[in-house]
This record gives sequence, C-alpha cells and structure tokens, in this order.
Amino acid sequence: MTRAALLWMMTAVVSVGLMGCGSAKSGRQSVYKAKGKVTFAGGTVPAASVIFAPKAKQPVATGRTNEAGEFVLTTYDSGDGAAAGDFVVLVLKDEPNQAQAESTVGGHDPNSKSSPDGAKMHAAEQAKKAAGGGSGIPAKYSRVSESPLSAKVEAGGTNDFTFDLAP
Repeated sequence: MTRAALLWMMTAVVSVGLMGCGSAKSGRQSVYKAKGKVTFAGGTVPAASVIFAPKAKQPVATGRTNEAGEFVLTTYDSGDGAAAGDFVVLVLKDEPNQAQAESTVGGHDPNSKSSPDGAKMHAAEQAKKAAGGGSGIPAKYSRVSESPLSAKVEAGGTNDFTFDLAP
C-alpha cells in the first residue's frame, strides 16, 4: 500500500469517526438556565414534578421541587435548562396512600381486587388519583389540555418562574 493510499484511508477513518461523535449532539437544541418555584394555597409544594411541555418543536424540560418548592429545569443534562420558546407547564404530585404503605394487614392484602374490601379500596384509590393524585393539587395542573400555566423561556432572559396554583 502506498503512503498516499494509507494517508487517504486514515483520513477517511478519522472523518467517519468524527462524524459519529458529532452526530450524538447534533440534534440538540440550545438550552438556557431556567428555574422557578411552585406554591399552592399559600404554601410550598415539595417533591412535585414540573414539566415544561413544548408548544412548538422544543424538547421537553423537567424539574423536581425541593422542600421550598423550588426547581431547576433539565433538558439533556442535569440542571442545564430549557430550550427557548413557549411551554404549557404541568405540575404533578402523587403522595403515597397510607393504605398502600400498610399493604398487609392480618396476613392479607387489603388492596387486593379479589376481596370486597380491596375492590372498594381500589375504586376509591382510582377516584383519588383522578382528582389529583391525593396531593390536594387539582388534576387540571397535570393535563396539557387543561393546565392554565404557561411559560416563555428566552435566550437572554432570567427565566425565573413562579407558579401559584389555585385550588
């Protein structure tokens, strides 16, 4: 093999390798730091998922509230932010049901659908989830078609959002 052919082959291999490395991030949109706070009925909302659902072609951004109800959005890498654009904002919080935590009472599972008590409990649990997951937060905040919350992430903006949920 001639030196020119070897050089050409090495260049081709390196070029193909670089194209592969670049393609992993080539579909990523630019994201901008974004954070906020969620309150409900005058108090903080800890341990809730905050979802920025895009109205256009942006990727979804998500965050989780801390004890103070504060969140930082993530799109690709932890805390990196959200793409610029308009979003519908969703807030979901599901608190554990005490009956589920105490799933075994007297040697049987009271949540079992096979027992009459379990069937009643299961129906009540489903109704509770439909009404907002037992968190007290209205279910409308968890549905894209119903959420009254919106946000606009801007490339040069502070992107600091406050959402005060109404009962």
